[in-house]
Order: sequence, then structure tokens, then C-alpha cells
Amino acid sequence: MADLSGDRAGRDQHFFDAVQQAVEEKGLERVSQDDIIRYSGIPRTTLYRRYGNREAILRAFVLDRTAADIAQCKRLATGGGSLSERFENILVFAILAAHRHSWLQRELNTSNAIQDLLANAFELSSEQTLVPILAQAKEQETCRCPAPLDELRRWLMYQIFDLSRRHYSSDDEARRIVKTYVMPVLALESASAATDDKIDFIYRHIKDRCSKSDSVGDGSVGDGERPRA
Repeated sequence: MADLSGDRAGRDQHFFDAVQQAVEEKGLERVSQDDIIRYSGIPRTTLYRRYGNREAILRAFVLDRTAADIAQCKRLATGGGSLSERFENILVFAILAAHRHSWLQRELNTSNAIQDLLANAFELSSEQTLVPILAQAKEQETCRCPAPLDELRRWLMYQIFDLSRRHYSSDDEARRIVKTYVMPVLALESASAATDDKIDFIYRHIKDRCSKSDSVGDGSVGDGERPRA
């Protein structure tokens, strides 16, 4: 039974510990509100009033369990180094974060469907980590990727989830993967005309991936040429 006495932070901690027990048993995708009620001991009406519906509870649970990781990403976003270096540091740290949470690693390895829930949970935190750096790079015209900001942000989160499934022998290996397969999409460094062609190809891949889960907004382009800065 969750201890409902004491301050809000302590009460929430007990509650999210109970949610984790339910998640350990059923998994994020299959855990139900009844499972959460059973483990937490909180009546349905009280549960809904305090934490909302099942989706809201699971989003809050994910953010609670990864709060320290999100805080570190914020520090990396405002730390030293160039835009490219800071972005690379955030991506490497975020990819390896899943390896520090056994439940999260298990969820990522079990189902692709869970990525939508995770992306929605991390959308707000990305406003304080990924988005400011992307927005600054776009404003300074140092990011030559033509994808709209929201589209690129969503794609990056899915790349983090996909790469988090891998086992890395060292942080350096994870950094090499980020440098090779993710950073070129952002095109944060000056590049040759040949690299522009590669960016065109990667951008078409981004659009195809994003269109499967999200409708393309008014700022998107068609299947022809990408817009030029």
C-alpha cells in the first residue's frame, strides 16, 4: 500500500514505486489502471483526481524515473563546447541512459509500440534539452538540415530509442555511432556539395519515417527537392 501521508513529493515517490511494481509485472504497454490501483492501493476516483488517466500516469512515471538523466541533459545543453559538441554529448548520454535503467532497457527491447509513449513523455523535457540547441543552430544557420524543428526533434528521439537497444562496449563506441549515423543529419559543420546530396537522401528518409507516425505539418515539403537555406 502506498503511504498517502506526508508531503506531496514523498507521496508521489511511494506512488511511482508502486507503478514500477506494476510495470515490472506487466510492462508499460500492457499495464492497466486496475494494475496500478492494485499495487498502489489508491481508489480509482482519487487516482484519477491526483494523477489523471492511465496515459498521464505512465508519462509521469517515466519522467519521475528518469528525472536525474533529464537534469544531466539540461546541464549538457548549457555547458561548454560548441553547438555540435553539446548536441553530441546529449545524444550519447541519452542513448546510454537506457542502460542505467533495466526496466527501460527491457521495454525498448520488447516493443516498438512503446516508443510513442516514451516520445510523448519526453516531449516536454526535450524543450529544455534538444530543442534550444536545434533552435539556436537554425537561427544561426549552422544547422543545414532542412527538416522543420518539430519533425527533426521527433526523429531524434526515435533515433535515441533505436540506438538505446544496442549494447556498447564503451562510451567511445556509442559516440562513434552518434558521429557516424546521427550527427551528419544535422549538418552542423560546413560540408561539401557531395555532402549536401547525402543530406538530401537522409532528409527523405526522415520524412518517410516521421510520416508513418505523425502527419506532416504545413511547414513540410513534398517528395521533390528539399528547400534551400
